[in-house]
Amino acid sequence: MDPVSQAALGAVVGQAAGHRRLGYWAAAVGALAGALPDIDVLFSVGGDFFDQLVLHRGFTHSLLFAPLAGPLIGWLVWRVELARGLAPARSTGRLATWMLVASLALLSHPLLDVLTPYGTQLLAPLSDARFAINAMPIIDPLYTALLCLGLWLAARPLARHAHTTAVLTLLVSCSYLGFGWYLNHAAEREAIRQLAAAGITDARVAAFPTILQVHYRRVVARTPDADRVGYISMWQPCPIDWRAAPVHDGTEIAQFLATREGAIFHWFTMGWTRFVHAVDGDRLLLRAIDLRYGFTDDPDESIFNAYAPLLADTRALGPVRAGRDQPDAVEQRLAGLLQETYAPFCRLAA
Repeated sequence: MDPVSQAALGAVVGQAAGHRRLGYWAAAVGALAGALPDIDVLFSVGGDFFDQLVLHRGFTHSLLFAPLAGPLIGWLVWRVELARGLAPARSTGRLATWMLVASLALLSHPLLDVLTPYGTQLLAPLSDARFAINAMPIIDPLYTALLCLGLWLAARPLARHAHTTAVLTLLVSCSYLGFGWYLNHAAEREAIRQLAAAGITDARVAAFPTILQVHYRRVVARTPDADRVGYISMWQPCPIDWRAAPVHDGTEIAQFLATREGAIFHWFTMGWTRFVHAVDGDRLLLRAIDLRYGFTDDPDESIFNAYAPLLADTRALGPVRAGRDQPDAVEQRLAGLLQETYAPFCRLAA
């Protein structure tokens, strides 16, 4: 998720784990540790788009990173305290608490990230498998506000129960995360029900959160002959207005997947790759599309895509390239998001 949410969660975790012994410094160190794993965005500096896909949410987001780096960070903070005369030399209990705060705050980062569709390499470097629970969007202001509210209440001059406030904040915010997970399963069940009513029973269905709120879900349904994309608001569910496009199964797909770039892209999409032909000037392209992300119901539109020119008789591919596509009217699309979520047309017309 976004860095502000990660830092806020790390601060709350640090406060819950160490406030009684360390005071408000536990929240400060927790915030830094909670945001630290995203330092991996620097690992791909000088690399290409595909290096970014591989290296972000890699080892620093692994479940193995926190037990290794957390005690070291805790020890460093403790040593700084000793050097500045802020803690007694024999404060082994304080050292253990710093290690605990740093470790738990670091661990909170991948556990939050795994609740988004992007995919997180929780077992790196032992495995490059990507894990994702489609519960939350990459940015959710309400979730971030819950965390910040808990920190603010705990920091009030008259606050005497900062530890208890932090624990309660974690309980409330985790319940909100669980609610997002529940909504996603509910969206998938409703999509399957509507498809079955239309006579489509062989679809692979998945719902994915959209941005800025928890109720509006992008739903993808894949059958052997077509990919369908639609949206549903779990605030007020309406019939899904599916948009379908035929599946392309050309022999050049195998060539694409055999390239370094093609293999990385397909691994990144976690199997939700769609292939189409596209025209760019006088060139014919093979485009690979990430069906999880998009601002419209067009299966051929996505934020993440890769492409390669088809050469001569379309049996050979040129170099694979990639980028991030944004719709021309992003602001207009986002402006209509709240209406589609909380006042869908089907309800207004009823």
